[in-house]
Amino acid sequence: MQTKNNRFLTVLAATLWVITLHAVGLCLVVVLMIAVWGAAAEHPAEAGGFLLQVLGILAAAAAVLTGVWYALKRAGLSPAARSAVTGALACPGPVALALYLYAGH
Repeated sequence: MQTKNNRFLTVLAATLWVITLHAVGLCLVVVLMIAVWGAAAEHPAEAGGFLLQVLGILAAAAAVLTGVWYALKRAGLSPAARSAVTGALACPGPVALALYLYAGH
């Protein structure tokens, strides 16, 4: 049976990760639209380069979050606490970018 604290951390982690993944999905839609428009305008090399840059950024972010996850594991935090901390670190960037993209600035 879960304790109240562990249940709270699990719900917090799930909420943070759902928000993060939703924002990343929205940003990826915009990225794919830009790439398709670039390829349709007879610039497939630039579109491919753009997609590779985005892929590199996502891979670097995943590597950093994986490092944080294992560092927190070494520190002795529970899986729920590790998920909440990594979710809190992953959330602001994609959410800020999604808000910036969809606010029209």
